[in-house]
Amino acid sequence: MGHRLLAALLIGCFSLAALWLPARPAAAAGCTLTAIVWEGYTDPSFTKTFEEQTGCKVKATYAGSSDEMFAKFRAGGGRTYDIISASGDITERLYKAGLVRPIDTDKLQNYSSVFQSFQGGKWNTFDGKPYGVTFAWGPNVLVYNTKAVKSKPQSWDILFDPAYAGKISLPDNPMTIADVALWLGKSDPYDLTTADLAEVKQTLLELRPNIRKFWTTAGELANLFQSGEIVLAHAWPLTYTQLSEAGFPIDSVSPKGKLTGWTDSWMISKNSRNPEVAYQWIDYILSGAGQKGVIEVTGYSGATTLGAEAVGEARAHELFMDDLSLHSQINMWQSVKNYDQWVQLWNEIRS
Repeated sequence: MGHRLLAALLIGCFSLAALWLPARPAAAAGCTLTAIVWEGYTDPSFTKTFEEQTGCKVKATYAGSSDEMFAKFRAGGGRTYDIISASGDITERLYKAGLVRPIDTDKLQNYSSVFQSFQGGKWNTFDGKPYGVTFAWGPNVLVYNTKAVKSKPQSWDILFDPAYAGKISLPDNPMTIADVALWLGKSDPYDLTTADLAEVKQTLLELRPNIRKFWTTAGELANLFQSGEIVLAHAWPLTYTQLSEAGFPIDSVSPKGKLTGWTDSWMISKNSRNPEVAYQWIDYILSGAGQKGVIEVTGYSGATTLGAEAVGEARAHELFMDDLSLHSQINMWQSVKNYDQWVQLWNEIRS
């Protein structure tokens, strides 16, 4: 009887492990999975489990913008990095540049748990084939120091208040132009004419005196808050999470109808040296453990039913993972046809 009970327990343990590890040989000991990612997506708190179970180390490089991520990934001809956590503004660029391979979803045991509306999403599916797997998403939010900003902001207009001259920060990213376009009431913030861009430029020039610094990483932005250099910022939820855990007086708001955001996908390099390990990593991040790890570190929303179960009903509801209603309200980053004009405008503003 005892042997049968022990056997049953062992079978159960192996079944749980199979929830994220594909049924194929473990990676060779000493292998390295190279990745270029947004901050927090390979945090040791959950990456360690993957490394222990596969014997493969994850070596990640953080990028501060999609342009930086794309440039570094392309520089090595897709050989420097096995995998990339691409947002919707560069997924198509990676595909058109021939840098990424189609995803064989049959190699992912947890792919069926990806929210149905995220399977075949327009942000990572090209020519009828999936080139990426969605694993996280979220809005760009307004973050503020509650001791310095007494009343809860109601709109992005507060960034223009002369009372905060030299006290705000914006992301050093041309995609911020889309946010300004929304503030100006443009219906499609990613389809801007030359006249639209001129209007955006004028608005940014008016805002320029209030900008202390353009931030590149969430950690850098958190330091700007903690040093007292800034009190307001256009930010990722990650900065709010970091400062909250540090006991800093911080809060965030998401002005309705005026939000941009990102739906992030894992994409595998066409010339990856470790494609099978890349598939194992993706499967792990889709699992309950992987999703919970990403969510706890970043404060972003997950993309799978396994993730929703892992964080619990209440937390899943807070992150809109139970109905995805917030996702439909966010103007998600996407490819921009006249992006060279956006880059030129942005360089003029930040200089």
